[in-house]
Amino acid sequence: MPFFRWSEITEDSEPGPTLPAGMTRRGIVLGDLMLGLHGAVAGLRAQPHSRPNDQIAIMIRGRMLMEIDGESRVMGPGEFAYVPANVVHRIETMDEDALVLDVFAPFRQDIAQRLAELERTATSR
Repeated sequence: MPFFRWSEITEDSEPGPTLPAGMTRRGIVLGDLMLGLHGAVAGLRAQPHSRPNDQIAIMIRGRMLMEIDGESRVMGPGEFAYVPANVVHRIETMDEDALVLDVFAPFRQDIAQRLAELERTATSR
């Protein structure tokens, strides 16, 4: 299936190991890549962290401070950032909600497991 609609992809809004409180995610694995459409409330501060995946964060709506390996910038719509694998980074939303499209390569196993769990729950209803 080559075409998708974000509104048809299950949204995760339950805080947990892969999703901080104040964020939502619609995610999909496509081959070796993962797309995550992340919503974040104004004033959200994520702790510094790193992962074994490359990440591209594309700002769609709102503004967000992104710090990557000690360098920081406030990003707005139309801007994007590249986070290499295993590099420490963090985000902080400004005074408005934000929407970010994240691309992970290879896909994140932890989120893929969470997506499968959500699908099982959705189909059992």
